[in-house]
Amino acid sequence: MKRILFFILCAGVSWCGVKADDAGKYLIFEDGVAGPLPASLEFHHGSWKFGDGAMVGEQVPTENHMATIKALMAFDQMKVEWKMKFVVPKQRFLFVAWPADSSAHAMDFNYVPDSGEMSLVRPKTKAKEGAVLAKGKVAQANTVWHEMVCIHDGPNFTLTIDGTTITAADEAFNRPMGPFYLNGGGFNGAKFLVKDLKVTALPGSPQTRKVLPPKGAAAGNAAKINVTPVAYKPSPDDILLADFEAENSVEWKPTGTAFGPGVRRNAVTGFMGKGLINTFLDGDKSIGTLTSPPFTIEKKHLNFLIGGGDHPGQTGVLLLVDGKAVRTATGLSLKNAAGQEVMDWQSWDVSEFVGKQATFQIIDDQTGGWGHILVDQVFQSDQAMPSSLPAKK
Repeated sequence: MKRILFFILCAGVSWCGVKADDAGKYLIFEDGVAGPLPASLEFHHGSWKFGDGAMVGEQVPTENHMATIKALMAFDQMKVEWKMKFVVPKQRFLFVAWPADSSAHAMDFNYVPDSGEMSLVRPKTKAKEGAVLAKGKVAQANTVWHEMVCIHDGPNFTLTIDGTTITAADEAFNRPMGPFYLNGGGFNGAKFLVKDLKVTALPGSPQTRKVLPPKGAAAGNAAKINVTPVAYKPSPDDILLADFEAENSVEWKPTGTAFGPGVRRNAVTGFMGKGLINTFLDGDKSIGTLTSPPFTIEKKHLNFLIGGGDHPGQTGVLLLVDGKAVRTATGLSLKNAAGQEVMDWQSWDVSEFVGKQATFQIIDDQTGGWGHILVDQVFQSDQAMPSSLPAKK
């Protein structure tokens, strides 16, 4: 009989690939290997995928927007470093920083990778005309991975790309900054890769300003809530379908790549024992299904712990009766204050199906942010397990 094992293998690793000895060095560290994005980052205009040590920004083809990553952090006297690879040629890259007290740009820099041209810009405001403050050109425009370093220090704005540095000073820069954006493309089909994104506070920079609140549809990436699932006290009449511990040898049928052995680098809390279903294998790139053997519904409720991505129809679980989905649930897309992905109880009333044959199926058909699912402790009971999440308003 085929044995399928599922473990959390993240010892010595915290969110998004940051090793324990690196955790205190940077305000933001994103290595592109693991996902979803940490709470200090979010994505706009398209999708992010993870793999090969990089985040892949790919614009939604139907929108005239750039593939964009947004840092929800004050940009006061900070150094931002990253590496960038342009997959689609003839693109333009734009770095934008916003002041904390306005909705207009405070400072920009532009880079055209095909020509190597770069410039520092003071955007136009009601009080002052916009201006290109400095220009430069990198010596080797055909570099595959561009080394990017941007520094804001009071009125000073310094940019280094592949060893070429330009700098400018303007009093318009000398104020608290809000979020910054990494934008690539500017046309349909924009695509670029970002890796080793690091944000470091310069000496004297305020580091106590709170992370800015998320806005828009992408805010789910930054959602945080502390959840502790209700403790499960087994009844002698409960029927366990699976607890996904190492000793399990029940035949569940996998398809795709999401359910094989390997390291899952996301931190998870709220599961029981040592094992659980976690499809965060190779980041969010892996997809597939896992289907239980047929079983008879004998109790009023089917209970399970669930977490991971909230993508209805793409990440979640199904109860199949006569080949049709009669119950569905999706993940939560939630982390707690410690940056751990949380799980909580879901309970289905299945009393109308008592006596019927059914299968329980776990699905992952999403490769973007939060494109994975977490499941544990699937069992039948005459008692429903209550959720610990706050009621939706």
